[in-house]
Amino acid sequence: MSAVLADLGRGFGQPVHDAQRVFRAVLEAMSRPGRVQALPAAVLDALETPGLGRATTAVLLALLDAETRVWLHPSLYSEAARAYLSFHTGVQHVDEAHRASFAVIEADHATPALWHELARGSDAVPQDGATLIVEVTSLDQGLALALRGPGVETVQTLRAGGLHAGFWQARRDLESAFPLGIELILTCGDRLAALPRSTRVSLEG
Repeated sequence: MSAVLADLGRGFGQPVHDAQRVFRAVLEAMSRPGRVQALPAAVLDALETPGLGRATTAVLLALLDAETRVWLHPSLYSEAARAYLSFHTGVQHVDEAHRASFAVIEADHATPALWHELARGSDAVPQDGATLIVEVTSLDQGLALALRGPGVETVQTLRAGGLHAGFWQARRDLESAFPLGIELILTCGDRLAALPRSTRVSLEG
């Protein structure tokens, strides 16, 4: 049994403390849309990730639990990733994106259609909208986004590598449905940024 557990890879070194630190970073990112947050190296260095980026893995360990459902895009899915997340969080895995509380995908595979596949909540329970986690190639290069809304004083600029204009246009199409919507977390290496559903997005230039 110990050999099987060892094969799963390590999660947080201090599960409660580390999860709280990552959760606070996510909250900070959500409250300041487009502001890039660096996750603590001491937390990330303890992780043995299952083929996912370090920030992505940390966010999933902090946010997933037995009451949530996760969908991994086929490019990220493996039996090792499934076993790792199941063991460390108790999360339920689903095969269809529309059933997921959390969806995880790489930027190269993030199509505009994905915004219409994921749950956006309902008038009765808008908070049931999904959270989309996208592993991007950069948080410094790419299309320049102008972000406005709660948590942004005037305009916040963000560049996310690997995501194309059509992806962001589809995200803009959802803005009129607020408070329904989808939370977005962008991860890259050891950093992350977030766009809550209340954030308005436009392409600069």
